[in-house]
Amino acid sequence: MASRSLFLSAFDFGSPQDWQAKSRPLRKAVVLGKLVSIFLFSRRWILAWFLLLVCLAIQFGGVYGFRIETDISKAVFDSIQYKDFPGFVRYALEFLLVGSLAYSLSYLGVYVQNVFEMLWRNTVTVALTGNWLSGKRFYFIERSELVENVDQRLAEDVRNVVNGVFGIFTGCLRVTFTIILYTSLLITKSTPVTYHVFGHDITTRADLLLGAYLSSIIGTGVIFRIGRKLIRLNMRQQHYEADLRFSLVSIRRHAEQVALMLMERVEHLRIAGAFSALVNNYFVQQRMGLIISFASQIISHVQRLLPLALAVPRYMSGRMTYGDIIQTQSVFVTLSSSLTWFMQMYPMYAETSASFDRLFVLVDAIQTPEKAEISLLRDGQDDIVARDLVLRVPEQAEPVLEVQEWTVRAGEKWVITGPSGSGKSTLLRAMAGLSSEGEGQISLPRERRIMFLPQRPYLPHGTLLDLMLPDQPHSPENRALCATLLRRFLLPGLVDQLDVGGDWSQRLSPGEQQRFALARAFVSSPDVLVLDEATSGLDQETAAAIYRILLDHPALTLISVVHARDLMMLHSKRLHIAGGVGRVMDNQEPPSGALLSLHRTS
Repeated sequence: MASRSLFLSAFDFGSPQDWQAKSRPLRKAVVLGKLVSIFLFSRRWILAWFLLLVCLAIQFGGVYGFRIETDISKAVFDSIQYKDFPGFVRYALEFLLVGSLAYSLSYLGVYVQNVFEMLWRNTVTVALTGNWLSGKRFYFIERSELVENVDQRLAEDVRNVVNGVFGIFTGCLRVTFTIILYTSLLITKSTPVTYHVFGHDITTRADLLLGAYLSSIIGTGVIFRIGRKLIRLNMRQQHYEADLRFSLVSIRRHAEQVALMLMERVEHLRIAGAFSALVNNYFVQQRMGLIISFASQIISHVQRLLPLALAVPRYMSGRMTYGDIIQTQSVFVTLSSSLTWFMQMYPMYAETSASFDRLFVLVDAIQTPEKAEISLLRDGQDDIVARDLVLRVPEQAEPVLEVQEWTVRAGEKWVITGPSGSGKSTLLRAMAGLSSEGEGQISLPRERRIMFLPQRPYLPHGTLLDLMLPDQPHSPENRALCATLLRRFLLPGLVDQLDVGGDWSQRLSPGEQQRFALARAFVSSPDVLVLDEATSGLDQETAAAIYRILLDHPALTLISVVHARDLMMLHSKRLHIAGGVGRVMDNQEPPSGALLSLHRTS
């Protein structure tokens, strides 16, 4: 796999072979550990730990503030019971002050948590994108169809996992602190009480505590039992949502083709089918959520009534004041709520778990080793050399192409010819490192700039200047160079639009896109230019003019795949592919009929 030093950051999961040797549960644990640690131990670790500690301090401070609020609440209701108006005013003001401070801390905690989660998400997204883009793994994953909807996994699933993991982590700590604090408080409030059960007198002071714990344990068990299917439903819903978005984006990208082929009704039916699957799963998901919500509400009502039922006998016997009952109910409900936190957080847990599973599948695909039997070397020589080359594709048992020896010397102009599907593009992909299945060796010059131009240029959203200078400053000199190159490659009308932004893949015709790609290539002054039918969108006269421009660079090494005979004859060397074999031949020698009659699949 290629070095990741060119990327801002990336996860280090070790070699693909070592990764695959681990069990699946262990791999998932490693991924989770990497997701958590990458921000806390990044270059911004001081900021990360500061925000984390501030967030936890606010969480604990808020819990303790609400604990103090229960004591003041008791005093308020006791002053009402004893008709102590000055005391009521005093405790009411204290209650207002402490409550305001506690709620202010809660809102501040939400803000700090949001900042922490966004910075963490940024770190994870940049790193995971680095893994995806390094070593051309993104191309391998798409070609092999290992993972679908990678864009959703890198955007929405990373967000869901970061927010969910942090919410569950801080929630566990807050709940643990709350349980300890409120358990001790409830014990102090549990004065002895005697119950008459089947003719026996049972005296206990643990009934309140036991009621809180038992009701919470039973409620949590019921919710987990009911809601196990929700994880699968959430994961399926994310899958259907992504499929629908992909269908809509596909129509936008291919609007002209859809319109010309009169495919509107077909696309409408396809979108309706995708949405129907989404809706059906949504209703099942909502029914399950409704059942969980209904069960949760019943358990919550029981937990609000239970402390009153247990505290009233103490009040009637004079061992509790009215304020004690209010405080006991508040403490009981808070403790029960904390004990049933996992029950309440089950939907969030289900969504986080589903998103993490989808994210793990992406990481697993990135770490899946590709069959790398072709040796692609970068050495100090100036020539491109292929020896004993045998190219294969996954769907075929037989080799696609065999080339015994092929040497391209500096400055030579080569054309690769052969029937459609004979393996020309497969050979260029092997040279670019995009296909390594097969045998043999390809040597490329280390010190020379090699640029590959496909038939369909890559034009992301942006200004023309951004597209021509993706990693260079927009200096006056570079701007002038871009203008010169646009004129040279017969695009003078774009010179005045260098600062115009938009989707140029939709604004420019296929031929204009190809000429723009050639002009952009010469911004970097390539030493080797490899063209895979990169002028197929041009008419014969314009294509010939473009090739004459390329041939005006004697030091440029040119390798072209073309089908037009006039363009073939502009090159001095030829590699002809037929019958699954590539052989070097004189460019003035026409291919034999036997060679032209043989077809292979590339």
